[in-house]
Amino acid sequence: MRDKEFFFIIAITLALLVGYWGSTRKIGFWRAFLLSVLNIFIGIIAVLCSRKIEKKEEEK
Repeated sequence: MRDKEFFFIIAITLALLVGYWGSTRKIGFWRAFLLSVLNIFIGIIAVLCSRKIEKKEEEK
């Protein structure tokens, strides 16, 4: 496996993890994922700044 492919897989995996983390917050999965694809640190900061979803909103 080439180095570029390896780092691409790692970057997408990390972006998916940040997206999953964002799905528990108001930012949502896709916004967190897309920001993380651009830059992982921007995605993490955006998720940290986003509020958690309250249980009332989760039931909808």
